[in-house]
Amino acid sequence: MGRITTSFRLKLDEAVSRIRTELLSLVIDEKVRKGAEKIIKSWYSEANALSNFSQPYIFGTLTLFSIFSLQSQIAELEEKLKELNDKLLKIEEKVNMV
Repeated sequence: MGRITTSFRLKLDEAVSRIRTELLSLVIDEKVRKGAEKIIKSWYSEANALSNFSQPYIFGTLTLFSIFSLQSQIAELEEKLKELNDKLLKIEEKVNMV
């Protein structure tokens, strides 16, 4: 008899269900819950890439991907912050000239 392997999508569904019921249901901060849902959405949108990664533990794979996702969000926020800071400096220069 061959070995039965659970599909990645099924493992992902089970992991997300456990995260939502055992962890997120206890989280008080709404921002944290919304952030978690955003990360979960990214897991599903990149499920094919995640399923090809040979990491044997799904939570390890999900954690790694979450780190990547969060890092990309941080980089985006850093860029926006730099743009806003540059605009503020220009405004301050104009005010100081007057």
